[in-house]
Amino acid sequence: MNSPQIDPAISYLTFLATVSDERLARVAARRAFVEMKVSFMRAAALVRNSAAPMLQRKVRSATEVTELWRLRDELFDNLPAHDPAAIAQRAELQYHLDSAFPTGTAGAPLE
Repeated sequence: MNSPQIDPAISYLTFLATVSDERLARVAARRAFVEMKVSFMRAAALVRNSAAPMLQRKVRSATEVTELWRLRDELFDNLPAHDPAAIAQRAELQYHLDSAFPTGTAGAPLE
């Protein structure tokens, strides 16, 4: 027996129509965090010194944006300075950090 095909776009629109703004905000925040964490993981994979394993572990274990924000200096300091991939990754990290904390360090979490 064949089940009817459901258009994913219509299903998503139905989902959006039935959820609250608060839930949508949580979903958007989670998506932004996951994108930022993936970017941090890619950057940590480019680190090639003795700090690499610990830094990669710290990034993997992060569960909140503020934890990634606190790792930013350590990660930037350990990325290779002249590697084109690392330079591109720095720009991507900075984009994600600017998106999460648009006012710069003034809007950053208190440590």
